[in-house]
Amino acid sequence: MREYFFQHLGSDWRRVSGPTGAWSLRVDAKRIKLPINWCAPLPRDASSRGGLMSKSLLAALFAVLFPVLSQAQSSETPAVELDAQDIYKMASPSVVKIETCDDDGNFTKSGSGFLVNSDGRILTAFHVIAHTKRAKVTLANHDVYDPVYVLDVDRARDIAFLKIKAVNLPYLKLGRSASVQVGNKLFAIGNPFGLENTLSEGLLSGIRQVDYKLFQLSAPVSPGSSGGPVLTTQGEVIGIVQAQFEEGQNLNFAIPIDYAAVLLEARELRSLADYYTPEPKQPPQQPPKQEESAVKPTASIEYDTISYVASKIGLWTKEDAEAELGKPFGRRDGIAGGVVCCDIFRYYSPTNTFSSIELSIHRGSKKVVAVYFYYSAPASWKNIEQTLGRDYSRTKLPGGQLDYLYNYQGHQLSIMVDSANTVHSVAIW
Repeated sequence: MREYFFQHLGSDWRRVSGPTGAWSLRVDAKRIKLPINWCAPLPRDASSRGGLMSKSLLAALFAVLFPVLSQAQSSETPAVELDAQDIYKMASPSVVKIETCDDDGNFTKSGSGFLVNSDGRILTAFHVIAHTKRAKVTLANHDVYDPVYVLDVDRARDIAFLKIKAVNLPYLKLGRSASVQVGNKLFAIGNPFGLENTLSEGLLSGIRQVDYKLFQLSAPVSPGSSGGPVLTTQGEVIGIVQAQFEEGQNLNFAIPIDYAAVLLEARELRSLADYYTPEPKQPPQQPPKQEESAVKPTASIEYDTISYVASKIGLWTKEDAEAELGKPFGRRDGIAGGVVCCDIFRYYSPTNTFSSIELSIHRGSKKVVAVYFYYSAPASWKNIEQTLGRDYSRTKLPGGQLDYLYNYQGHQLSIMVDSANTVHSVAIW
């Protein structure tokens, strides 16, 4: 009998002989005294009465041990918290870029998604694929899959469950979004503006109720991040990036992962065309009121936007910028060394080449210290290289992108080039 109970107690016990001849076992930090005769081996020729006695001893011993053993088995070992580097190493191989075609067959938009099974099943936001009949998925190792199939969608909650034909892929573990609380540290990984596998960190800053629950995040996201995973410090997915509120500061939202559970059993492959809805046409723009009108751009800024705005680094104040670009329509923090040092304002571009321009204005000097240009459509790196030349240094980034650095008008000009050899943004400082 002694050996039987030790087998079931495992190794988490310690024997101490007491003065009365009893054994004292420490199990789960609690001491249980067992009379030595309870632990004696049973005779092989035990009579029926002896057998009945052994059963009563067995029952008594279980009455003593059961509460302790049950508590020991039910208590979970605290999960190990991972830092940002560990989260990136663990999760980024499972994050994908989803590029979609317009009605003319050109790949014009991109979003994010993440693998949830080794056979190529992917979760993303429905709006990433809602307005396309064709898409391609690029893995973190730059393998490209086309076509992309749909397993199921939840239009109301903006979730899509996709499939590519693949095997042996890395995938993420899904957690329970019901278990997270406001104040928990979270990580988001995605492809903002096509910049692959970009990691950001923040907090769950709120849980909002619309027609369904939404997580409000302080982890920065941008266009192209939609559909990417939101992870806990244990590396479990608890949300899907959905949207950002451009008028606010770090007001970003994610769909709780628990809503995706009902989709995960789907196995029938359907085409993207089955879920296609034409993109809503933008109403014709009305001329803004006089007090809201942007100033007329000068000939210099229209002729060469990058050179002209770059020449204003260290010179322009916010008021100077507004005189040329009009009022900003967005703002975010500029952080260096963990300290907020700048205000980054977003302006509409005065030319069609760029959709917007961001100016980083230092809080101390009140001057522009950096400029970010965002292309209206992905630009060809080959064309840019022909214009700027090959006098650059090149660095390969963790997400697979290449960073080309030029000396430009006394400043540093950085160009991020993705795996498709296209450029989405340019930075100068």
